Amino acid sequence: MKKWIAKPVILLLATMIATSFTSCEGLFPDKEEEEDTLYVKFMNESASQYTITTIQIRPRGPVMEEQTPTDNWSSNLLTANQTIPPGGHVFFTLDIPSGHWSEYRLGVDDGEGNQIMLHEQTNYSGMDNLPITHWGGDTRTVSPTIVWSNDANMIVVTGWSDWTGIDD
Repeated sequence: MKKWIAKPVILLLATMIATSFTSCEGLFPDKEEEEDTLYVKFMNESASQYTITTIQIRPRGPVMEEQTPTDNWSSNLLTANQTIPPGGHVFFTLDIPSGHWSEYRLGVDDGEGNQIMLHEQTNYSGMDNLPITHWGGDTRTVSPTIVWSNDANMIVVTGWSDWTGIDD
């Protein structure tokens, strides 16, 4: 009869021990939580012809997986009256989990004081789905080149870069 009672008691003790370990999760920070933000240096290439006035992002999910966006675009990442002239840059921290990416879109000053969101131009033909990726490190340098296209008769993004680390 003692064997009959011992098994349930051992099972009960094992369950209690396992429960006590799982209840301590909040006491020890998870390394993945520390990697849920990305510190970004966002540069406007010196070859650009326009000052950036708006940067909006939206999550796209894990890197290397085709994801249909499900979230809305963010508000402007630039603070009130903050702009990025050609050759300039700003720093900010983004909530992009490690191994994920977000896309961004831009607004510029057209040189006459008008704020233009590039994607809103009729038949926009510049680059889109511009990436900010969080892989290879927790810092990133991102930079687009924004110029007037005579062929398209509009302001377009003609090039971009996105690499690990902060470029000096």
